[in-house]
Amino acid sequence: MKQSRRLKLSFWQRLDHYFVVLYILLIPGFTLFSLYEIYVSKTYEGLRTAEELINISWPWIIPAIAFYFIQKRRLRFKEVKIDYSEQEFQEALKRTVAEYNWQIELNDEAILRAYRPWNWTGSWGEMITIVKNKDRLLLNSICDPNKLSSVASYGWNKRNINTFLKNLVAVKKELYA
Repeated sequence: MKQSRRLKLSFWQRLDHYFVVLYILLIPGFTLFSLYEIYVSKTYEGLRTAEELINISWPWIIPAIAFYFIQKRRLRFKEVKIDYSEQEFQEALKRTVAEYNWQIELNDEAILRAYRPWNWTGSWGEMITIVKNKDRLLLNSICDPNKLSSVASYGWNKRNINTFLKNLVAVKKELYA
């Protein structure tokens, strides 16, 4: 992840993350099946012509492509150059956990993985990943790929990252004030 600057997901998490693209492609998929029946198997019994089927389905490909690139971009890490100690990092994490009820899955010298649980804000929750380096952080927050598929976090992805960074800067100021 450090080299690619892109969040790695398991097969099932990736499937969930890109589910919106697959969902949108259902109509072109059914059309492709009907075109197969028209031109290859000659078993088509529908009412629409091949040209009508194509005209109905091709506009769905454009939003599918758009959502593919949107979802792909969401896997990129935000890089922040900042000097910090492990103690400062842990204090900022402690404050963010208290503020947003993050549930920590992994917290070692290289990476932090946390989840913000569902609440009544409209989001099913988010998965937060922070990769630690000596002079920078790589941060990412996406809709939790282990829960129901969602393409909208209602601002929580940005809020998760910004709140952690705000807490880290505040801890650094307090220590050096």
